[in-house]
Amino acid sequence: MRNIVKVLIVLSVSLGLVLTGFLPKEAEAKTKKESQHDTFKKLKMNASMTSVAKVMYGKNYKKHLCNRSEDEVKVNLLCSGEVYDSNTYDKNGKLNYLKYEFYLYPNPKVPNESDNPDEVTFQTVRMFLVFKSKEHSKQLKLVEKHWFDSSVVNSKRVYNNQKIKKGMTKKQVDAVLTGTGIGKHKAIAYIDYSKVGKQTGKKQPVFPKAYKTYSYSVLNQKENVLYYFETKYSRTKKEYVVSYVDTWKEDNK
Repeated sequence: MRNIVKVLIVLSVSLGLVLTGFLPKEAEAKTKKESQHDTFKKLKMNASMTSVAKVMYGKNYKKHLCNRSEDEVKVNLLCSGEVYDSNTYDKNGKLNYLKYEFYLYPNPKVPNESDNPDEVTFQTVRMFLVFKSKEHSKQLKLVEKHWFDSSVVNSKRVYNNQKIKKGMTKKQVDAVLTGTGIGKHKAIAYIDYSKVGKQTGKKQPVFPKAYKTYSYSVLNQKENVLYYFETKYSRTKKEYVVSYVDTWKEDNK
C-alpha cells in the first residue's frame, strides 16, 4: 500500500508514528506542540497583524514585525515563517487589496512531498494563517487560521461496500465506519471573510458568514482506499455535514 501511505503523508497523517512508535524526544516535542496549539487557539479572527504578533510573541512583539524584503508593498508583516502574497492591483497599477499566507511552526516529523524539497507547504507546518484587507486598504485582518496535527491517525475504517459522500451527516458517516463515531480530526480551520470580503483577482467581494471545518483521513477495511473529507456546520440541518470528500485508490497511477 505504498501509494496510500504516500498520500497519507501528503495529508499530514503519518502512519509511521503508529507503526514505529514515538522517538525518545517525543515528550519534549509534544510539549512544544501543545504550546503552539495554545497560541493557535488564542488567535482571534479579524485581528490585526499587530494583535496576532502580540499573542504569538508577547511584549517583544515589535521585534517580530517587519517590512519583508520580498514584499512589494511596505506593510508590517510577521518576520517569521514562509510568506506568500496574492496581492491584486487594477489595470492602472493601483492597489485593489492585500492578501498574505503565512506558514508557521515547522513540523519536522512530516517529510516534504513537493518536487521542490525546500518548498514550505501546509503539509510541513502545524499552523497556517491568512490575512486579507478590504478593497483599497492596507489594513490586514486575520481571515483564516488552520491547525494540522500529523500525529493523528484515525483507527476507524470504511466498510468495504460503503462510501463517504458529500452531504452526509456525522451520524451517516458513523454508519459506514467501523466502531462508534468518526474518529479524531487531523486538522481544523476557522474561516471568516465577513468583515473584509472574499474575492479572487478583480472580482467584487462577497461577505460570507464565518464557519469552521474539521478534516479527517480514513482508510477502508482492505486499506487500499483512502478517504479524505471535511465537515462543516449546516445551518439548515443544524449539524456538521461532509462538505468535501476526495478518494485515492491504491491502483491509481
